Amino acid sequence: MASSRKYPLTAILTGIIINLSAWFPGLVKAETILGVVRSPLPTADWNSVESRLQSSRINYQTIDIDNLNSAEALQGLRVLFLPNVEVMTTDQIRILEQWVQQGGRLIASGTVGNRSTPLARERLRTLIGSYWAFPLSNPAAPITQSDRCQDQICRNITNWAPTVNTSGTVAGGVLIPATQASYTAGVWQGSSASAAAIATTQAIYLGWYWGRGESPEVDTAWLQAAINRDSAATPPPQSSVARQNTTIQTPPPRSNTGTSTTIQTPPQRSNTGTSTTIQTPPPANRVSNPNLASVNPRPSLLQLFTDPSEQSAPAGLEVKPGNDPIDNTTAILMREELESLLGRFENAVIASASGSTPINLQIASAEPKNPVTTIASVTTSIPSTRQNAIAQAQQAIKQFPELVAAQNWVAARRLWLDARHKLWENYPTDGERSGAEIRAVWLDRGTIVAARGEAGLAQIFDRLADAGINTVFFETLNAGYTVYPSRVAPAQNPLTVGWDPLADAVKLAKARGMELHAWVWVFATANQRHNAVLRQPDSYLGPVLSAYPEWANLDNQGRTWHENDRKAYLDPANREVRSYLLRLVGEIAHNYQVDGIHLDYIRYPFQDANRNFNFGYGTASRTQFRDLTGVDPISITPGDVALWQQWTQFRSDQVTSFVRDVRQLLNANYPNVILSAAVFPHPETERIAQIQQHWEVWARQGYLDLLVPMTYSLDTNRLQRITQPLTGPQQLGPTLIAPSVKLLDIPNVVAIDQIQALRDLPSGGYSIFAVETIDSNLQGFLRRTQNNGGNHSAIIPYRQPLQAASDRYLALKREWSFLLANDQLWIRESQLSSFRNQAEVLAQALQNLAESPNPQALSRAQRELATFQSQFNGYMTLHAREKPYQVKSWENRLASLDMLLRYGAHRLN
Repeated sequence: MASSRKYPLTAILTGIIINLSAWFPGLVKAETILGVVRSPLPTADWNSVESRLQSSRINYQTIDIDNLNSAEALQGLRVLFLPNVEVMTTDQIRILEQWVQQGGRLIASGTVGNRSTPLARERLRTLIGSYWAFPLSNPAAPITQSDRCQDQICRNITNWAPTVNTSGTVAGGVLIPATQASYTAGVWQGSSASAAAIATTQAIYLGWYWGRGESPEVDTAWLQAAINRDSAATPPPQSSVARQNTTIQTPPPRSNTGTSTTIQTPPQRSNTGTSTTIQTPPPANRVSNPNLASVNPRPSLLQLFTDPSEQSAPAGLEVKPGNDPIDNTTAILMREELESLLGRFENAVIASASGSTPINLQIASAEPKNPVTTIASVTTSIPSTRQNAIAQAQQAIKQFPELVAAQNWVAARRLWLDARHKLWENYPTDGERSGAEIRAVWLDRGTIVAARGEAGLAQIFDRLADAGINTVFFETLNAGYTVYPSRVAPAQNPLTVGWDPLADAVKLAKARGMELHAWVWVFATANQRHNAVLRQPDSYLGPVLSAYPEWANLDNQGRTWHENDRKAYLDPANREVRSYLLRLVGEIAHNYQVDGIHLDYIRYPFQDANRNFNFGYGTASRTQFRDLTGVDPISITPGDVALWQQWTQFRSDQVTSFVRDVRQLLNANYPNVILSAAVFPHPETERIAQIQQHWEVWARQGYLDLLVPMTYSLDTNRLQRITQPLTGPQQLGPTLIAPSVKLLDIPNVVAIDQIQALRDLPSGGYSIFAVETIDSNLQGFLRRTQNNGGNHSAIIPYRQPLQAASDRYLALKREWSFLLANDQLWIRESQLSSFRNQAEVLAQALQNLAESPNPQALSRAQRELATFQSQFNGYMTLHAREKPYQVKSWENRLASLDMLLRYGAHRLN
């Protein structure tokens, strides 16, 4: 059968060049000098790298990483090798980016950049085209991918790799592709096609510690092959002086007189290679676990990520093999992380296996069995690989403290890493997940632009419907431009002129049973990154502030641009600004049958009062505060405690009152339109001081239907820690919450784990950033677990909160029934009858409320839920001894029912 795989065109062309070089050796320069970056490795490690380079007879020169301070340091080099370089600064990476743009080629090995800052790691991933996900349990042999190719194109682009596989093994890790142009050149022998080497046209990543170990033939063969490929395919880069004819010329600054806001779309550039174009890094192709098929690149869509994506995902606990001591704090964190991962894994196993279980709470076991062997008694619907992964993790949790106490650091780290890897490798990715939930995704402007029309958008919405997504945040107002033709905004985005994407999106969503919410930038109104896409100068303030410069939100030095996020903001206190924004919201709600309005940038810019960097000094703000207090805010400092608190409260009130105004507008004219907001999860006091975003007030006052905190994290445990405090009734009041997962920074298996984590918290569902980063593997997971047989009329909590509460509780009872049927729910005999009766009383109360919503039925359901919650810990005393995470997650899910009933009561009123 003919293969349907797709490969990057640039990779195919490179393969052709390399094939030609094999027939015509004269095309390749005989002596290529390899630049080798020396980083602050331990002396023994560097000596090992240098010794291997010398024995390989490769012509090289060493460059100390501290000297990598300009592109001139790399002048004349074709190929640069980063052997096990773990620390790089963003400035050094920027220099490498410039050098690569001039024709340089990179080779990397080991855990490159893993001790750098999160921003540096992200840039390095894009530059190299892949990243190290996790280490292998044991040394393995990298073998050439071309031997596994099913078609000639695959063989063409991978045949630069060593043609004779060496038998040696190396200490390595599993690599994950990070760009659409990435392809696997080598895999680990004996694995399910786990990547050992990944390449793009500009870089090759060897996924092992080059120079270490006892297999020099492996190191030499792969490095020489990589040098040969890059030497054949690229000319030596010239200095920046020699290449001045390819420099992008920035247009002269535009006039801010307001006489014209027309923007000329740049002409299409030639693809001859003689000109330089602005490239935006494509999204990551993540592999969730080795059991999932390797990722085939999709046709690339223009990726122009905007907020909320620009909020970075903080790194979590990093554990590496080795003999470094494990202190008490780290040991506690490591054990907690493994226990929580095991808890999420077990909950996912139960959810996956229990979907068709009849609800029956008639049987229970009075005593827990051996926790290491209990999973084996569960029905054969749970694969043995998952049972074994659970047993291994349980044993590791038991043995880990003993190894730490004995100071056997190597064994403790290996035990921990092996257990985590086994859980990740076998994470449940099948089985319909029952229980109504919000399944939202952000669809950003760049993806919309790349769709080019209704047909392109239809493909995107087909994918989302197939994945069971029920809510789409569709970017409608961005950087001052509407995506649709507007009579209120001064300009439509030049890249969508002649097309109305919002009208098409509304039609496509409704046809597929999904909700379409217009995603609106509120107070951020200009963006230098967007200027670059439109070939505008950095100084261009966008169509709104160019026409109305007096609307600007200024810092305390009178500057408009924020020095860090490179955006300009509107003054929330300016009445004309507020009127303009409300007219835009009204236009969207009136002219388009949108299901919701999603507010973004509903805040002031980030500030740091400790270094005298503050915003809010627009003319309107200063005038109003002076009228209120008799003091010009420009004259006060944090040292003036009472006045400074009043100034902070004044600014916070401007944002809060605008959210209230939007709510009132919708209630009066479009009462069925849902109002949501993307907000920061920072602690309340810190957040109010820095960005004046007091969303707790919005939630408690019922201004919002849905709160969407940007709870991004590379670490699932951290995600749970920052999300849990946001979900209490004292924070939310009658508002629902759908925390978010940012896919750009994490492998699929971690994304799946984070979705499970949010399901284990008192949430209304989850939100994914963003559409473009849902690759084929994650698409498959979502389809298998939430497609609902193609039925897209399922309950959405913000539409039917009372029905959602009943549906969620039935899903919880079904899981308990599954455990009972397999003798895995442990309740004292004396409490069985009470547990069963209370559970049934609550189920009936929720069902009655769902079928006939009224204040009396609501009051009864809330009363029965409170009674059951108060007794639940007592029922679960035995079970909590062996499964504390599981019991806590059930408590959270009961709390989510309370959240739904509070919201339902607000809607009824």
